[in-house]
Amino acid sequence: MMRHLPCLLVSLLLVSGLQAQSDRFGTDPRVELMSIIFRLAGNPEYTEGKVPAYAAAIDSHFARFRDHEAIRLARELRESDGVSYDAVMNMAVHVTDAESLAERVPFDRATSLDARWHGAKARRFLAAARKFVADSDFAGFTKSQQQLYDLTDSRLRAFVTKNADLPWFDRFFGARAHATFYVIPGLVNGGSSYGPHVALPNGVEEIYAIPGVWRVDSSGLPDFDPPWTSTLAHEFCHTYVGPLIDKFAVPLEKSGNRLFEAMNAQMRRQAYDNGKTVLNESLVRAATARYAFEHQGREAAAAAVNEERSRGFLWTGDLLALLGKYAQDRERYPTLEAFMPRVVEFFDDAASRVDQMIRDDEAGRPKIVSLSIVNGAQDVDPALKEIVVRFDRPMQKDRYAVARTSAVTQPKFGKVSFDETGRVFTIPVTLEPDKEYAFSLNWPGGGSFQSVEGVLLKPVEVKFRTRPAP
Repeated sequence: MMRHLPCLLVSLLLVSGLQAQSDRFGTDPRVELMSIIFRLAGNPEYTEGKVPAYAAAIDSHFARFRDHEAIRLARELRESDGVSYDAVMNMAVHVTDAESLAERVPFDRATSLDARWHGAKARRFLAAARKFVADSDFAGFTKSQQQLYDLTDSRLRAFVTKNADLPWFDRFFGARAHATFYVIPGLVNGGSSYGPHVALPNGVEEIYAIPGVWRVDSSGLPDFDPPWTSTLAHEFCHTYVGPLIDKFAVPLEKSGNRLFEAMNAQMRRQAYDNGKTVLNESLVRAATARYAFEHQGREAAAAAVNEERSRGFLWTGDLLALLGKYAQDRERYPTLEAFMPRVVEFFDDAASRVDQMIRDDEAGRPKIVSLSIVNGAQDVDPALKEIVVRFDRPMQKDRYAVARTSAVTQPKFGKVSFDETGRVFTIPVTLEPDKEYAFSLNWPGGGSFQSVEGVLLKPVEVKFRTRPAP
């Protein structure tokens, strides 16, 4: 799973290579149904939809069903079993359709079903979801949105046909026999993207990328741009990497736990809550950077590495270099599985060096040397017209995004800018008396402020309160 925000800056131009007769691209009622149920249940990751008219239509049509049994069970499953994020999309692809919600593979034999779905509870939820489909006239809702779905599908197919190199995954990881690719945009999912797969009893495997739709055009309709493709690649990588991490779980356990322990806070902010998940994400992110290297070149791969380092995956550059050795010796290592003992050794070494990595990362990042106000001040003059931020080194003058943080009011900003040196950043503000304000320069896991060398500023939250009026 990639908790992907639209701040991703790597632009990948990918080689076309679709097999139209076997690959599937477009919206899926199963995905929309599960997303809507967990949106109504209050899961934050399913309340980030960026298509305004669609979000409004959902809230209007389903408003009176927020206390439906299916919604209550979804809330219970989140609280008791952690059913959220990728587990929701995993269930979507393990049912036959959005009406019967039948098990494609009996849950007690489904090796690809997320472990958070327990048999009896899952079946109880699906029974309630069937009733929700009927009670809420889900079919009528999807019919009313068909024009949006058709437009989204048309734009998606054109984008993927032009930009995606799906055969690369078999070439790089090793062929997955009888595998079919599916690309499904998550219209409700906003910045969150997922990569589930389904292993069917007949040996057929379905590999899904479900990237969230986080960009819309001037009319508020789904739009797809190059960064969306990197998310697509990331989610496909998950399907190949996941089984490898599972197969080597025992020798990887110690290093995974150590890396998670060292980066605990940053990983938990991204919904990664154990060592196995950290290793899975680490290998996926390095493989995605390799994808960038092979399709756009060294500069794009370096930008991808910097992005991942900012998210706490400090070892991504070294792991990318190791995957380069794998790519250069395919005669000896025909598949990534054959190379996994080297990957195990890599993570053991990374775990032994992680404390030094953290120190080096702190030392190498750009830093704020001064603010024109005291961070945390409680008596800022409400007549203040600008906040000036000074950095310890030149920053990229065209890369900045001042972000909202928590629930505190963000100041009203004017046109922000860097000076000629790239060291001084000016934020025009309009403030009110006796009010608490906050904003963030970058945010956990990403952002735009970076040095001219491409190293991201560690997130800095600025908080203050203005004086009461005289």
